[in-house]
Amino acid sequence: MGLSTNVCPRFIVSAKEILILVDEQDNEIGTDTRENCHAGNGKRHRAYTVFLFHGGKLLLQRRSSDKLLWPGSWDVSYTSHVYPGESYQQAMVRKAKQELNVKIPRLTEAHAFVYVAPQGKNAENEYCRLFIGEFDGKFRANPQEIMETKWSTVDNLLSDMKSNPDAYTPWLKYSLDGFMTRPLSKKYRNR
Repeated sequence: MGLSTNVCPRFIVSAKEILILVDEQDNEIGTDTRENCHAGNGKRHRAYTVFLFHGGKLLLQRRSSDKLLWPGSWDVSYTSHVYPGESYQQAMVRKAKQELNVKIPRLTEAHAFVYVAPQGKNAENEYCRLFIGEFDGKFRANPQEIMETKWSTVDNLLSDMKSNPDAYTPWLKYSLDGFMTRPLSKKYRNR
């Protein structure tokens, strides 16, 4: 992933993104480069996923073919890492603008999970929080980040993930599994 020119320099050392290392309870234990956090089995770092809904449907994105991990896979509305000195909210505002050119609404935290997902010589190893929100449905996808978007009902997504599990990112699966255990999910079912 290329670095945006509007990223604050304090998050970049020698043109490398710096991520927050955390334990299984999301307590900060250090920092390291994005490359090191994703090499081998990865180093656990802070991340988030976002489900954006409009008219009862969930916005999904298909990851750019240039992504290191799960290129071309279907993914959450958007996802990223929290940089040192940033809150989850600040990170979500930054990435919503970068990937979708949207100003996000108030988001509700719905779930948190820890997972490790290897792919080739790299892996995701994250403490990840899922946030949910509704927006006006207007966005402009950044082609450097996203190759395609689609709207889906939660039920259609669940069905397609059973039929085509390899078409989706692991963190979308974990996010959706956790979301389905929350009372909030009932609002978005059977649409």
